[in-house]
Amino acid sequence: MNTDDTEEIKKFNTKLITPFIVLFSTAVIAVFTYFKHYPVGDWFVIVFASVVIFLVIGLLTEKMITRFIEVNNEKVMAEKREAERLEEEARKAMEAEAGGKANGESDTLEIKDIPE
Repeated sequence: MNTDDTEEIKKFNTKLITPFIVLFSTAVIAVFTYFKHYPVGDWFVIVFASVVIFLVIGLLTEKMITRFIEVNNEKVMAEKREAERLEEEARKAMEAEAGGKANGESDTLEIKDIPE
């Protein structure tokens, strides 16, 4: 198995999930509360609280997605190892078959008389 294949599978980056969730969601809340004309102190409290809430939500989402990707990576790697094992067994079987033919054995079935 090539390291390029492994890196290709693990390529998906999950480190940006939390910041995007926090920034986008907090921006929506901040704009919404700004246009509702809340007092400045209340507006800061609402925005800060939304940052904390969406940070927790983003971290949980990131952990879930990361675990899902790890499970899928493990499954893909196991499938690749199984395919390689089957290829190796098939190659050994073909070598054994070729080795048997080289020793004078043939594919034809010979009928011999069995003494009674």
